[in-house]
Amino acid sequence: MADYHSPTIVRPDIPRSAMTLLEHRLLIGMFSYEGEEDSVYFFAEDYVNDLLHLPITEVAWLTEADPRPQPDSYAANAVREAMEKLDPADEELALDMSAIGYEGIFQDIVRRCDALDDVEVVAAWTCTKMRPDGFGGMATLITADAIETMSTASFLDEARQRLQAGEQASA
Repeated sequence: MADYHSPTIVRPDIPRSAMTLLEHRLLIGMFSYEGEEDSVYFFAEDYVNDLLHLPITEVAWLTEADPRPQPDSYAANAVREAMEKLDPADEELALDMSAIGYEGIFQDIVRRCDALDDVEVVAAWTCTKMRPDGFGGMATLITADAIETMSTASFLDEARQRLQAGEQASA
């Protein structure tokens, strides 16, 4: 059986002051991290965790205790939507971060932080067996206005199309 891995890095380090309490909590739940006081380096050695389980009391505290208003926050809106679907007896909020994504969270941070022009997320796709579907990677560039992602498969497709177009123009 093959094991698939997706080691991931986030560049540059994110200023702690640029994150809301909720954003910080979601990101440290998804990624491994180093640093804490001034800035945080996010990474994942094996994969980005895409299922978070948070106590309702913690979620309430994170959204209410933060002195920064969060009305247009991607993270706050995603959490509010998930909270609305909960049964009143639930004590835990399960967030499917594969559907929510981290891109919008980082984009909000870039929008607020003058020290950041963009955030890069780079992932390698590896496998413990030499399987054609187990290798490659992707890069995502997140700015205040756009999120662009390209996988190695997308790059190869685009390069192939450019080369074929060039060959047809030469003929």
